[in-house]
Amino acid sequence: MILDANTPRITLKGVVIAILVSIVAGLGLSEALLRVAMPEWREFFSGRFMQSVTVPGHSPVMAGRPGFDGYFSQNNGDFRVKISLNRHGHRNPEPAESADGRIWVIGDSMTFGWGVEHAEMYSRVLENLLGRPVYNLASPGTDICGYQSMVARMPQSAKPRAVVVGLILENDVREYDCQAEAKNSRAGIGEEPEESLGISLLKAKKFATRNSALYNFFAVSLKRVAFVQEFLVNLGFLKKPHSVNRSIVPETLPGIAASTVRELTRLRAMLPAGTPFTVLVVPTRFEIRDNTPIFAELRRAVIGELIKNEIPMVDPLPAFKLTGFGPTHFKHDGHWSALGHRIAADALANRLKPAE
Repeated sequence: MILDANTPRITLKGVVIAILVSIVAGLGLSEALLRVAMPEWREFFSGRFMQSVTVPGHSPVMAGRPGFDGYFSQNNGDFRVKISLNRHGHRNPEPAESADGRIWVIGDSMTFGWGVEHAEMYSRVLENLLGRPVYNLASPGTDICGYQSMVARMPQSAKPRAVVVGLILENDVREYDCQAEAKNSRAGIGEEPEESLGISLLKAKKFATRNSALYNFFAVSLKRVAFVQEFLVNLGFLKKPHSVNRSIVPETLPGIAASTVRELTRLRAMLPAGTPFTVLVVPTRFEIRDNTPIFAELRRAVIGELIKNEIPMVDPLPAFKLTGFGPTHFKHDGHWSALGHRIAADALANRLKPAE
């Protein structure tokens, strides 16, 4: 066959371009089809119902988007639940003004009821057990400085009958100075973490979760295939379910426990004098499941500081260990299942009932 000068020539560059165009077109078509076939993909992004808010005199805090009413799912298949927030951004059907005279339950995502229905949250179960109205004052992604901010955001007319704080040992116990942190946030002080591969991958994952149905489809599919999940964990693209997410040095335990309880006493001081104040000491997954010594030491250090400062507390660890780790936690997610919330509510009710 003889080619004349006008016959198009196939080049390596042309082949590469054709392949890339085909891939992009295929991905675009798949994305479009999945957005139709899997409309719930947007439910995987918690930013739909959460936002950062500023609080005068306190640190910024994550809070719910006022009036949000929709579903929240995990792309690992752990749950799909209804999230309804009042106009103050709290997961209560009643407005914040109705919190006056109620028991307030303060905390982060565990207390918020991450992954469980409204009726299954330990604050709601506690309400039924006590026969007293309870107001849930919780927000995912915060800590004790955030708890102070949340109390400061409440209407001045609302005063609690009693307060329960869900203290998450895994991430609430650290070296604190909430006043300095609030001052620094107002001044814009705070070092950005150095960009690393891990941080870059996390940003990419958040972007894909928020914007791509295709990514969420593969995340759902791959996470449910055991050998694929293990492969991705080994590559560093997935975190092993229920893996230890922080390192604790034994020598630091007394200091971080004291600092944590010191900020809890400041939180208590923000309440009307004489308000009953109880701390629910939420045990770590690693002590419940593995009896990890360092987390047992952490719990004992915090409980010791609470006793020293005469702060009543509830430790539900024995009940969680009796029931077991699996039934009380989601398979992939680190939060309590409905049964875990029930156990926490039972433990609190046993402590609070005599006072009622």
